[in-house]
Amino acid sequence: MKTSKLKPVFLLSFAGLLSSCAQTPAPSGLEVSPIERPQVVAPAKPDTTGPKVTARTDSAESLLQQAASESGEHQQRLLLRASRQALAEQNAELALAISDSLQLSETTAIRSANQLPLLQAYLAHNELSLAERLVQNTNPAQLPLADRPAFLWASASLYQQVGRSYAAARALLHLDQLLADSRQTETNYPELQAQLWQQLSNLDNTELNNLKVGASQRSLGWLNLLELVRNYLGAPQQLQFALADWQQRYPQLPSLRELPANLQQQLALEPYQPRKIAVLLPFSGQFSQPARAIQYGLLAAAAQNQTSERQLLFFDSQQPMAALQQQLATAGVDFVIGPLLRDQVDAISQLQDWRYPTLFLNSRDSSRQPQADRFYFALNMEDEATQMAQLFARKNYQRPVVISARNAISQRMLQQFSRQWQQLGFAAPENYEFTARDELEALVTRLLETDASRERIRQISGLISGKVESEPHSRRDIDAIYLIADPVQTRMFKPFLDVSVSQHGPRLPIYASSRSYTVGGDANDLRDLNGLTFTETPWLLGEQHILTVREQYLQLFPEQDESLQRLFAMGFDAYQLVGSLKQQQQLPSLSFPGFTGRLSVLSDGSISRQLSWASYQSNRLVAVQEP
Repeated sequence: MKTSKLKPVFLLSFAGLLSSCAQTPAPSGLEVSPIERPQVVAPAKPDTTGPKVTARTDSAESLLQQAASESGEHQQRLLLRASRQALAEQNAELALAISDSLQLSETTAIRSANQLPLLQAYLAHNELSLAERLVQNTNPAQLPLADRPAFLWASASLYQQVGRSYAAARALLHLDQLLADSRQTETNYPELQAQLWQQLSNLDNTELNNLKVGASQRSLGWLNLLELVRNYLGAPQQLQFALADWQQRYPQLPSLRELPANLQQQLALEPYQPRKIAVLLPFSGQFSQPARAIQYGLLAAAAQNQTSERQLLFFDSQQPMAALQQQLATAGVDFVIGPLLRDQVDAISQLQDWRYPTLFLNSRDSSRQPQADRFYFALNMEDEATQMAQLFARKNYQRPVVISARNAISQRMLQQFSRQWQQLGFAAPENYEFTARDELEALVTRLLETDASRERIRQISGLISGKVESEPHSRRDIDAIYLIADPVQTRMFKPFLDVSVSQHGPRLPIYASSRSYTVGGDANDLRDLNGLTFTETPWLLGEQHILTVREQYLQLFPEQDESLQRLFAMGFDAYQLVGSLKQQQQLPSLSFPGFTGRLSVLSDGSISRQLSWASYQSNRLVAVQEP
């Protein structure tokens, strides 16, 4: 039934829906912060070419009754007004019912004007997948001019809810430019600049550079401001000079005293500005090789900051604590990086007279209360499991399966994924463990239940004379597979799964951790891994912002394994973090694009990592912003 020829029964269904929804409280999802709440704009002025309608603000019910006596395009315009009014009345169910039906209109102008209330209704109902599809298929330039700001605001709200800061920042930059071009004030969007800065702060350098492509002068001003803050956050005097120059180059942007409050807060904090940094690492004993890798990373970072007055002083942490404290006092250090080993971190944490701000190179003991001026930076595999659970939730997976190797690290990751997944409101995930190759093959068959399907085929073949043309079918209730295994086990698993999944069913998305990745690999390895998506450090993926340092590193250490490379990257990041630790702890949304991932500081002093994404596609490795 075409909506251009709406029948009375159709309108009666809306009337029934209205009566059933009129006493229904607004969904709790409507009571959200300004960036999350869909912006409702006033309906455009009535079309003077059509029949006259009342100028007063009619209720949604009244507009539906008016539409019942009309037909054709004017009827649909009344329904458009009814959907917008239903949103204003927080009757999201009615708004969604009307807007959803108007998608079938034969009139382009109706469909265009319907996009905004449809998006707002989707968001009010938490239909994020449908909302995202709508945003991706809509060009804001083709919407009515009055609807464009609210559509961009709602789009940014959507992307913020699903954790896609790049897309949210892009929508907010577009909105900021649109308001400037039309000489509109930001009265309807008082939080625009604050939200824009928050989303920009979450970007890594690659995303930042991507946003610069084709950007307007005004948008470039915001992006350059972020670069300045990141580059000089630990050097207040240099930052002030850079900001003054920035203001002269972009006079169309807010003055320095009018910048977003969260940015002003960042600039007001006095950062750590140590002159002498003590580095405590186990240079003697069995951990000397990891200690050297971290040391080289620290030195490489210091070499990149030649204007800094910092001095690195290295101490062997494998000595009595009293002797170590005496050496630090004699050297006059004012900041400490390290130690690395758990027992040494615990020993310092128990000292009552430890007076140095410290960046420990290990995780925080959750049984101890957080302490001021103490930060914890570790390459925890649990960070990857948390990140994967959050991705699965954003993609609306319901029944993921975790397959893990039977070892301590994999078990920790499995437990963290399961814990995070349940905290997000889902049931405990199905999981399987394996050790040997033959066990892995049997596990895949049991998981997909293809063995049961083959048995049914055999039974049917025994009952029917002649050849039975059939193939085994695999389970279809699984959304995705999270594989926690080393590179060799991963290369075995993927082909097993490919041949076990029914060719007529949907392809199962397979995700893995950095444990599955190894640099290099021949053509057969790459072919076997096609379709696998995994988390990894920007350093090992060779992302753009680390290329210069990586090329120099590989010239010096061409054969160094991945574990030592990750420790080198950790050392590099530890040095870079010192100047921004205090600001990042006060504002966790301010992330630092490091070599080991996108780094933010939690309120307890722990450094949280978001790794990069990569995927094997067409026999090659491809970096992806969001799987």
